[in-house]
Amino acid sequence: MPTNAEMSAFQERLNALGSEIVRLSVSDSSLEEYFRNFLEQVVAVLGVGGAVWSMNELGALESLCHMNLDKAGLQENDQQTQLLQNALQKVVQTSESVVLPSRGGSNVFDGGLAEAGVNESPHTLLFVPISPMDKVKAIMLLIAPTDVDPRAVRGFLGFLQGLCERAGVFLQRGQINDMQRQIAQSDRLRQFISSLHSGLDPRRAGYALANYAQELLGVYRCMVGTFSYRGKFKMEAVSGVESLAVKSSFIRDVSEIARQVCRNDKLLMVDNPNAAIKEGADEADDLLTAARLYMLQGRSLVMGVFPIRCDGRVVGALIVEKATEQEIDQAQRRRIEGLLTEAGSALANCLNYRHLPFSPLVRAAAALRQKVYLMPQVRRAIWTTILVSAVLAPLLIRGQVKVIGTAELVPIDARIAYVEQDGVIETVSVQAGQKVLKGDVLAVLDKRIIESEIDRVTDQIGKASLGFRNAQGSGQTTMAQQYHHEQMALEAEKKKYTLQLEQYKIKAPVGGVVITRQSRIRQLLSKPVSRGEPVLEIVPHESDWQLLVNVSEDTAGELLKAYDRLEQGRFLEAKIILNAYPDKTFRTNVLSVARRAHVLSTGQQKYRNVIEVRVEGPAELKDNIEPRQGMEGKVAIECGRRSLYYVVTHEFIDFIRVSMF
Repeated sequence: MPTNAEMSAFQERLNALGSEIVRLSVSDSSLEEYFRNFLEQVVAVLGVGGAVWSMNELGALESLCHMNLDKAGLQENDQQTQLLQNALQKVVQTSESVVLPSRGGSNVFDGGLAEAGVNESPHTLLFVPISPMDKVKAIMLLIAPTDVDPRAVRGFLGFLQGLCERAGVFLQRGQINDMQRQIAQSDRLRQFISSLHSGLDPRRAGYALANYAQELLGVYRCMVGTFSYRGKFKMEAVSGVESLAVKSSFIRDVSEIARQVCRNDKLLMVDNPNAAIKEGADEADDLLTAARLYMLQGRSLVMGVFPIRCDGRVVGALIVEKATEQEIDQAQRRRIEGLLTEAGSALANCLNYRHLPFSPLVRAAAALRQKVYLMPQVRRAIWTTILVSAVLAPLLIRGQVKVIGTAELVPIDARIAYVEQDGVIETVSVQAGQKVLKGDVLAVLDKRIIESEIDRVTDQIGKASLGFRNAQGSGQTTMAQQYHHEQMALEAEKKKYTLQLEQYKIKAPVGGVVITRQSRIRQLLSKPVSRGEPVLEIVPHESDWQLLVNVSEDTAGELLKAYDRLEQGRFLEAKIILNAYPDKTFRTNVLSVARRAHVLSTGQQKYRNVIEVRVEGPAELKDNIEPRQGMEGKVAIECGRRSLYYVVTHEFIDFIRVSMF
């Protein structure tokens, strides 16, 4: 092809390249996509390779794309790596292009690098800054073909700088768009901060944080909850949902996870929810497994639970969920940390306001006053009449003053079976609740020793009897008398052992029901016992029952006053309900009130002062239930009728009197 034709074809390619770069610069491509296409188009017409670096927020160069750097020996750890770094640094410092001719060309340009700019490759290297608004934001490297004439570098460089100016326009347009987005985000941030602090309602603050976090991060869902001073977590808001069904299993599960995170005060990041399906049953209570199970229910693939802190204390949590497998990166974490800094103070103020004395009452009074002002006069008069009637009615209506105490059912007559001999219990033939007759064998001691003694004496009796007969047959009268006396002594000893053998049986002293606990009965087997030791307890069939009632000293004042005012022959009435039979109530009388109070243990290191009251067992008790010793319940003792105001408020008033004394 003639030279003029080649030049014309090359000129057409340059024109096409310029048009393509102009079209590309007005597109909506991302930064990486734009410079990858930009580099491919330029290298296809003007060079054999190249690269583009961009300036990050910290002022460091990051590689966006590259092509065929090995042709110029510019790959990482290659021979010209230092040359590449020097050239890039020079462009950043001077904002001007750097041209490094090939080793075979004349050093027309050295880029100001002097000896540090010796290019050992056969290709000319052109470093061109891309500077929107006169500030270097990116650098392009073009590896020129080997046949480029160094004398044509000026024109070659000028055309390339024109293309880079187009790229600068693209970057400038991106910067303007970023500035507009930042302005919009700033306005939205002001709205967000205003919503956080405009009121002291944690629900409104949480709703603002959840919606703004979802908008800023571009995630699937955000949730916000508060963590109180008492260690309780409450879900306040879900992005896009103004009111929450706080009792739903969905909210309950994620609230429990967030509560544990707030307790630990440590960020929780979870992915791969399907791994929870493979977890064993032993790991079902693990926090990570619980979070993955929730994610399966909530259809999210990545979740982060971020504690919200204020003054070193956790006041809530932000839950961020993604529907894609892309993790929450460092940029998003920085944005979240910025949000939580402002949200922490807002939620702390909300919680502090919520715990102010009488704050719920003040808010309710303000709302009620507003409704009263807006109410028509006729309706206001009707409501005033209703309120006055409600206030005066308790003065006219009288109610029963009751004192409540805890009760235990006990038999009036209970008999105990004692051990009559020292030994070891071999067998127990009864169970708890079993009915027995008087004289029935309840348990037997180990009889082997006494039985061996009886066998020994029986053998000696046989020998003495044989000796007596032989002596009598041979006419030895004296010897026969000795054997006869020995035989009588042995028979007396045998009778003694026989009587003792009967004492190795533990018998029922009366007919009735065994009330000893089954666990205690099981412990009797093989147990060493001593004579006179109690073993089993039996309640006779005809025994009556009582209730031992413990009334706290704090509430016993009305009981003591009513008991002291009783006339001769009259009793205080009481109602009984047993824990085992909550559907049955019984009426009975108070038999006695102890003259002294005593201390009752209510748990480890906890005690209270009580007054013991004995209440008669109702006559219909045996007809409705089967009484068992130790049954517990409650007894309400009626202490007289007073006005409803007094019935409702006397305990509180007494507490105030004692506290303020």
